[in-house]
Amino acid sequence: MFRKILVAVDGSPITGKVLAAAADLARHYDAELHCIYVIETGWSDGDTTRELVIRELEDESEDMLAGFEKELTRMGARAVLHLKRGHPGETILAAVNETSSDLVVIGSVGKSQISRMLSGSVSTFVVTHSPAATLVIKP
Repeated sequence: MFRKILVAVDGSPITGKVLAAAADLARHYDAELHCIYVIETGWSDGDTTRELVIRELEDESEDMLAGFEKELTRMGARAVLHLKRGHPGETILAAVNETSSDLVVIGSVGKSQISRMLSGSVSTFVVTHSPAATLVIKP
């Protein structure tokens, strides 16, 4: 039923549960698994300090993705890792199209409660706009 699964992670407490669900589905359907982490870059462009902060975030994010990869491997799943910059919801949707994923697995609660209050939740955005089926994992 599902050939390609995209799991969106952000390092929040629910991430382990999201990864476990995605790994289980990937094993069950013998699906290709893609794991995406998005660095939110909603600040003003061209700022040198901003670029330095983003580079540091990228380094931390690469380490986090490596940890997610180890966790997925421990669960019996292998994933293609994607580290992207941008608006999380829009970037996840772009990755759905780039990878031709037919299922997105995402957590209902993300890392930033403040961001959620200001702009709405990423999971709601993805559910509303994704061309693929979306599974939202609750805590």
